[in-house]
Amino acid sequence: MTIYPSERFTKAKKRVDKIKGFYKHLSIYIVANILLFIFKGYALSYLISQGIKDQGFLDWFTLNIILTPVLWGLGLIIHGFLAFRTVPFSLKNLKPKFIEDWEERQIQKYMNAEGDSKEEL
Repeated sequence: MTIYPSERFTKAKKRVDKIKGFYKHLSIYIVANILLFIFKGYALSYLISQGIKDQGFLDWFTLNIILTPVLWGLGLIIHGFLAFRTVPFSLKNLKPKFIEDWEERQIQKYMNAEGDSKEEL
């Protein structure tokens, strides 16, 4: 095994693990949703053959079966963005510039005020 600089290797390994986790999530999503839609077909046929004619219930059942892959798919998209991003995610990156500027001004203000009070002693 080739020896790599440890910090670069660790970062690269983490990134590969995140991408690998996304592909694993994607494959589970595909298999589970294929099974879910097969189940939906059989379940609807069974319910109708048992005499369930309530269209509201059948619509509710269909909506719940379809809503699951939609919501899960949104989670999968977010997972993909996080796995393939090039800029590290941090809450600091989400702050608008005007908030950062305000924080900096407040820090300077309190540092100056603290400096003035120490000079008076």
